[in-house]
Amino acid sequence: MATGSDSRLANYPRPNVAVDIAVLTVVDGQLHVVVQRDSDSGQLSLPGRFIRERRTVDQTVREVLELKLGLSPDHVRPHLLAVFSDPDRDPRGWTISIAHAVALPASALTDVVGELAPLDADGHLASGERLLYDHDEIIASATDNLRERYEDRPDPDGLLPEPYTLSDLRELHEAILGRRLMRDSFNRRVQPLLEPKVDGLGVPETRVGGGRPARLFMKSAPPSATFGWKLPSKED
Repeated sequence: MATGSDSRLANYPRPNVAVDIAVLTVVDGQLHVVVQRDSDSGQLSLPGRFIRERRTVDQTVREVLELKLGLSPDHVRPHLLAVFSDPDRDPRGWTISIAHAVALPASALTDVVGELAPLDADGHLASGERLLYDHDEIIASATDNLRERYEDRPDPDGLLPEPYTLSDLRELHEAILGRRLMRDSFNRRVQPLLEPKVDGLGVPETRVGGGRPARLFMKSAPPSATFGWKLPSKED
């Protein structure tokens, strides 16, 4: 055990600590992430902020949302994703990132500060452009985390406004999972976790599209309810 002057924390080197947030959404059937272009380098990065003296991680998350993204910290609640601590991850100096992630409906991001960049099936920018630091890894991790949740539950992050059709829901899951799903198997898995929307007389409501009317549904199961096993792909 360290004693004397060696026990003083000031004697130990200390890293910078930052909070970076990956904000994901679905636009036109494709997963997107909010990125911002660095004014000095011109490169893209995730919105983030160094933790100031005597500030907490939660306070810094709120500051990133409000000051960097223009989002309300009272309505947007990112979750802790992972800690990225490679000593060489930031060329400016030893910096640890406490990365967070959140998925929001595209309608909630109309005034967000930044741009919505489409992602490919591997969770990288579809344009092929690399981000600063290890932010590509953070986005890939956030994408994997989102996909894990959407393998288990119908739209757990509420990206789709209710009510919706089964096709709407399947297409959302396909966009997030990055693969086509078997329609009939998907419908059998999700319907026990949904309830049909009915009118005042108890008649199921429908939406008329290009074909026959499609029934409208809403979530009815508790948040902990799951599909039971992995959603089958068309290739399975």
